[in-house]
Order: sequence, then structure tokens, then C-alpha cells
Amino acid sequence: MASFIEYVLKTGISLAVLYMFYWLFLRKDTHFKLNRVVLVFSILFSAILPSMHIGIFSTPHVFESFRSFTLEFSRIEPLISEGIETNSFPTAEPVNYWKFLLIVYMIGVCTVFARLIYQAIFLHAVSRMSEKINYNGYSIITMNTDMTPFSYFNRIYVPSSKMDEGSFDNIIAHERSHLNQGHYIDLFIIEIMTMFQWFNPVIWLYEKSIKEVHEYLADEDVLSKGEDQGKYQAHLVNQALGGPVFILTSQFNQSLIKKRIMMMKKMKTSHAAKFKVLLILPIVTGLLLAFTMEPARSFSDPDRQNSTITGNVTDESTGMPIPGGIIIIRGTTTGTITDKEGNYSIDIGNTIPVLVFSHVGYKSQEIPVESNTKINVQLEREVLAVDFSGGNKLNPNMNSPENKQNSTNANNDLYVVKEELPSYPGGTDALKKYLMDNLRYPSEAKKKGIQGKVMVNFVINAAGAVTDVKIMRGVSSELDAEAMRLVSSVKGWKPASHNGEHLSTAVTMPVEFKIQ
Repeated sequence: MASFIEYVLKTGISLAVLYMFYWLFLRKDTHFKLNRVVLVFSILFSAILPSMHIGIFSTPHVFESFRSFTLEFSRIEPLISEGIETNSFPTAEPVNYWKFLLIVYMIGVCTVFARLIYQAIFLHAVSRMSEKINYNGYSIITMNTDMTPFSYFNRIYVPSSKMDEGSFDNIIAHERSHLNQGHYIDLFIIEIMTMFQWFNPVIWLYEKSIKEVHEYLADEDVLSKGEDQGKYQAHLVNQALGGPVFILTSQFNQSLIKKRIMMMKKMKTSHAAKFKVLLILPIVTGLLLAFTMEPARSFSDPDRQNSTITGNVTDESTGMPIPGGIIIIRGTTTGTITDKEGNYSIDIGNTIPVLVFSHVGYKSQEIPVESNTKINVQLEREVLAVDFSGGNKLNPNMNSPENKQNSTNANNDLYVVKEELPSYPGGTDALKKYLMDNLRYPSEAKKKGIQGKVMVNFVINAAGAVTDVKIMRGVSSELDAEAMRLVSSVKGWKPASHNGEHLSTAVTMPVEFKIQ
């Protein structure tokens, strides 16, 4: 979504820059054909420019830290949603402003599109209800309303009241000029762009300017065929009637009559003035450099062929180094691991990738390289929750991708990263049975009818022992104390491991007290 928003914004910027050029240098010239080319080019160029380096499809993350375990775990978030109150695990979810903006944007797109559909349906209905006359290869639609004459594809729409007037030939000549020059093509282009840039006021200026240029071109064409300028201008004034304005049509439009008459009287711009259009070349070049070049880096292009990113990975809470941390170039199988001091070095070649940092017991992070040559990362510890509602994972298939991952580093040396979460002999079912068999329901609490689920947080250390037992969500002092005793009594844990090295892991487990 971010790429799409970036595309829309860059298109808008390009449209604004190129329209400013037109408004400053070409707007008052009488080289109407050139002005038309510049306006249409500006729209098409702006639509294509940002897409030269914005990808439509994102590369999937092909690397994950695959794990083998015999205990069913879930993330801590589902337990928080049940009502756990703790400062260590905030429950508030950030507002997705991008999603809100996208909804507003799409409402605007749909509104403009609905307007186009309405106009097309209306024109079709007018054609069906009106009389048609073939005239030199064109269809003349005689409307029974006093609408302003207009043209659409190969059809010319004229009020029936104008059929017998002296200005009829001028109207037909003017609208036929619109059709011969293909002005409806420009209108479709601008309306398609308007759908996606409806929020941008510049796009509406483009629409106005293109329609003005179309009228100037049609007037110029009619007068070039010998029509008396004075009579033609008088006919324009006579056509200043009320009526709706159509976005998809070229019209004998009264709103432009004053400008058109002034442009007819204006002295023609010199041919040398056409060379002003060459000023657009540095503008186009600047936009290309700004929107298609890769971000500047702190090393030269020759160095990029062998560019290396270095840094260290540490624990966010303790600041201690994390050995064996995994660093992968997202979307590839190229990666490395941190040494005993938490340091790493990875060759990224001539790309500007996103690096994925992960380690069992920690939340993964994705960091764009951009212009950095050194990236230090602090990983946040991840709390696992024993999920008794899930399935029991006994005898996992050790050959499945869930349990191991082969990856290659920058030197194409094969290495295997294997991570295991804490496990209990016999899996989830065995742990649940142990808790049920050894739970001692406090008599006082039972007499009072106190029951509920106590959430206990603890650490399974590198030796497999339970330490740091505390209550995350309690029910009563009696039940809380029994839950802590019961969890502390669990023996035989197999600790989490990373490439064979045992690690401490934070775990949350529910202990349920229920009166039968």
C-alpha cells in the first residue's frame, strides 16, 4: 500500500511541476497544437514516471526461523485480549492511518468514476430518445432540449431549435473539427487521471486548460476554411445559452466564449516562441533523476559491487550481545549469523535490500539498508504462551520445513540454522495432565465458590529450570499462590535452543481452577 501511495503522490508532484511550466510559458501563446501536445504529454509522462521503479508485487519472505517443538505455543497477544493488565504487555493497537486514508481515497475514486458512468448513461439515453440524421459521415443527434451543442465520438448533438438557424453550419463545422482532431481522446485521458488524482487541484486545472485549447483549435480550424471572423464571433455570442456542461464531450461552450473571441483577435505568436517548449527538457530530466534514481549511498558505485553491512545485535532490555542471531536479506536465502560478541558482517552486493534480524525468544525486526553501512539492532524479547486449546505436537516430522531451514551466506557456503522452543516430555497433553493431577484447590476458596483462570508468567532457563515465577493476571490470593506453587513444581523442561545452544525463554501459562 505504501508503494501505491508513493506512486500517487509522485504523480501529483509531476503534474504540478509540468502544469506550472505550461502556465508560465505557453498559456498565452497561439500555438494551440503545441500546447495540446504539452498538456497531454504532461499527463501521460506523470502517470508513467513513478512506476519506473515502484514494484507492483512485493517479494515474499522466503526465510523464517523454523522450529521443532512438542509443546503447543501461541503468542502472548491472544492472552492479553482476554483482559491481562500489565505494563509490560500493552494492549492498545495503533490506529492504522494509512488504511483510513486509503478508504477516503477510494471513496473519492468511486465518486469520480460514478460521475463518468452517469454522464455516459445520460448521453446514451439522449441518443436513443432523439432523432438521428446522417451528415457527411457523422450522426447529427437533434435533441428536444435547449442544451448547448456538443460532440462525442462521431456524433454531434444539436438542439432541434438550432437546426433552421443561420448558425447551424458554424455549429456543425466547429463540432466536426473537434471530432476530426480526436479531442475526445484527450478528454478520456484526463478523466482517467482525474479519477486517481481527484484530491489534487492541479488535475482540474489540466481539464480546464485542455478544454480551452480544444476550443481554440476548433475555432482556428473553422476560420482557416474561410469563415468570416465577425460573423463567427456573432454566432458564438448567440450560442451563449444555459445548459449542463459535460465532462466527456467537446461543447460549443458559452463559458469560454469571451476567451475564445479574445484569442481570435490576438496577434499570432511568433514561430520562434515555439522554442520555449524546449525548456521542458530540463524539467523532465530533473523529474526523472528525482523519481527514478536509487537513493544516494555513502559509497561510490564501484564500491557497491562489494558493499558490506556491519553491526551488532543486542538484547533490548539488558544491552547484552546476542550470539547466533540470524541476519537475512529479505526475499533471498543470503544471510549470516552473529558471533559471540553479537557482531555480524553481510555482503549485500549492488542492492539496497531490507535486512531481517531474528533469534529464538526475540521478536524479528526488518530494517531497510538505505544509505547505511553500519546497522546496530536491539531485539525485544518475545513471551510465549502455552496454548492448551491447540493440538498436541508429539513426534513432529523432523524433515518438515517447520523444523529446519537451509540457507546460504554471501560466500555460497551452506549452513543450517535450527531453532527449538521450550518443550515438555509428552507435549501439551502431558503437561496439562500433570497440572490437573497436582493442583491443590485451596479449601477456603472452594468453600467461597471462588474459581477462575490464573495467568502465570515464568522463565525456563538454559538448564530447564523454572525461575522468576509471577502472576500476570490473578483471581484471588489463595488461587494465585497455588498457581505459582504448581508452576514452580513442573520439572523436566527442555530449554529453548539456538544452533544447539540452550537459552532462557519467557513463558506464560494458564492455571484453571474450576469447581466441579
